[in-house]
Amino acid sequence: MNNLTKRTASQECLISNKSALECLNIGGFFYDACTGHCERDSSFLRLSQHLQLEHLVYGYLFPILVIFVVVANLLVALVLSQKHMISPTNLVLKYMAIADLCVGLFPLPWNFYYHTLRCILNMNKKNFNCVAMWLTVLLAGQRYLSIRHPMNSRHLCSLRNVRIATFLITIVSIFCGLPKFVDYYYNVYEGWAFVDSGHLIYLKSCLSGYTFFVKFVGSNAFFNAYFWTRVVGFILVPSFLLICLNALLIKSIRKAQQRKKRLLMLSILGDKRNRDSTIHRQTSDNNTSVMLVIIVSIFLIVNLPQALFMAMLCVYNTLGLSNRLLEGVFPITFLLVNNMLVMATYPINFGIYCFMSSSFRDTFRMLFCRNRNNNKQFVDAIPHPSQIPTESRRLISMGGLPSESKGISSSLVRRSTDPIGGHNNRNLR
Repeated sequence: MNNLTKRTASQECLISNKSALECLNIGGFFYDACTGHCERDSSFLRLSQHLQLEHLVYGYLFPILVIFVVVANLLVALVLSQKHMISPTNLVLKYMAIADLCVGLFPLPWNFYYHTLRCILNMNKKNFNCVAMWLTVLLAGQRYLSIRHPMNSRHLCSLRNVRIATFLITIVSIFCGLPKFVDYYYNVYEGWAFVDSGHLIYLKSCLSGYTFFVKFVGSNAFFNAYFWTRVVGFILVPSFLLICLNALLIKSIRKAQQRKKRLLMLSILGDKRNRDSTIHRQTSDNNTSVMLVIIVSIFLIVNLPQALFMAMLCVYNTLGLSNRLLEGVFPITFLLVNNMLVMATYPINFGIYCFMSSSFRDTFRMLFCRNRNNNKQFVDAIPHPSQIPTESRRLISMGGLPSESKGISSSLVRRSTDPIGGHNNRNLR
C-alpha cells in the first residue's frame, strides 16, 4: 500500500481521539480506527522485545546449522538402516537421528519466512526435543542393561521392544504437546489502529489471544500445568536419569578395563585363541560404551543449563516472584545461544560415530565410496596361502577346486568383502 492510499484510508477511518483513549484506559490492546472496535481479547503478536537479535540468529545462523543437521542425521539414519547394522542400540541411535533432524527441519519454514524474509504469519512450529530427550534415556538404559545383565537384555532390549518403546515415547510426547495447539488463536490484522496514546499507525500483523478452552480453564492453571509437566516430565526427570545412567556406564567401563587387565595377566596359562577372542569382544563392547557415554555427556552439557533455567522460570512464575535474571535481554540471549549449541551438537554426533565405530566407518565407505574401494576390497578378499588347507593348495596348483573347497573360498570372499566382519558387529550393538 503506497503513501497516497494510506493517507486516503486514514481519512476514511477518522475517529475521535477520545474513543481510542477510553479503549486503552479500560485495558484494550488497540483500537481499530476503521471499525471503531476496541480489541480487548487479542493483541498483536510480538515474539519478543529483541527481534533484531532473533532475526540475526534464527534468520541467518539457524538455516546454515539446519543444513549440517539434516545432512549429518540423514547419513546416520541411512548407515544405521543397513541390514547388517540393525541392532537394539543402533535402532535407538537411528530414531534419535530422525528426531534430531525434525528438531531443526520442522521449525525451518517458519523461521525462514518470519526471520529471514522478515514476513509475519501464523506460527506453526513443532518441537521434537521431548522425543530426543527420552530416546537418549532409552539408549543409555539399553546399553547399561546389555553390560550389567547381558542375558536378560537380549529379551528386554529386543528390536521389537525398542520399536514399541520408541512408539510410546513419540505418542506420549505428542500428547503432552497438544495443549500448545489450543492455547492461542491467531488472526491476521491489516488496517489503521491506535496502539498508544494519540498514535494512529497502519499495521499488517498477526493477532493472538487465548482460546475459549484456556479462558474456561483459566490461563494461570492452564500454563502452570503445561509448563510444569514439560519441565518435570521432559526435562528434569530424563536429565536426572541420564546423569545416573551415565555414571553407571562409566563405572561399568572401569570394571571392564579391570577385567581386561586380569585376562592379560592370566593369558600365559590360558588358551591364547580363546583369550584373544574374549579380549577383543570386551574391547569392542567397551569402545561402544565409551562412545555412548560421550554422546550422552554432550547431550547433558547442552541441555542441563536450559533445564535449570526452565525450572527456575516455572518456580518464579508460579509463585509470582521477580528476578532480574529473568528480565531484560538475558533470557532471550540465553535461549538463543543454548538452542544454537543444541543444534550444533547434532552434526558432532556424526563425527563421533565415524571416529569411534569401525563398523559405522566401513558401512559409510561401502555406501558412498564403492568405486574407490572396489579394487582394495577385491585384493583384501584374496586369502593368504597359509589360510588355505594343504589339500586345497595342491588342487589349486593342479588347476581346480572341489565344490567344498570352492564353497570355503567363496565364504572367505564374502566375509572379507562384508564391511562388518564377525566381531565388528558388536561395535554398535
